[in-house]
Amino acid sequence: MKFHTTRFGEIEYPEEVVIDFPEGVLGFPADTRYILLEHDAAGSPFKWLQSLDNPELAFIVVDPNVADSHYRFDLDVDTARLIGTADAGNCAAICIVNVPRDAPIRMTANLKAPLVINADSRVGRQVVLGTQAYAINTPIFTEMIESERGAYRYVGQEAVG
Repeated sequence: MKFHTTRFGEIEYPEEVVIDFPEGVLGFPADTRYILLEHDAAGSPFKWLQSLDNPELAFIVVDPNVADSHYRFDLDVDTARLIGTADAGNCAAICIVNVPRDAPIRMTANLKAPLVINADSRVGRQVVLGTQAYAINTPIFTEMIESERGAYRYVGQEAVG
């Protein structure tokens, strides 16, 4: 199949890679069909979730463990039923990333509302977790040294010279 996007141009994909979100994603209920695309940087933990209903809509997503290595949540019965599984081990979770235009290093992941996908059926649902343990704006880079030559060290969202 072929689809023309505003960000990636024309992409070709097999139908079996389509992920269906019957309820859409929060804020985009009419966009229910997506494909997951690799980021262009080799080894990048980031991917693109491209809508097949809207050529302009693509989210940057990441495995939630990139932002929090201890990230865990219980799959509720309603979500499991909707995505067609009783086995949470058969599911993958990804989180939408927010990248500020003026400071990409301050990007955050929405760990409060992950996208849970059944690996077999390729049906997913965005889940808003009831726990206060996770936030919608969890920093991805809590500490980053630009380079040995660089002048900045990022700790959380503070830049130290």
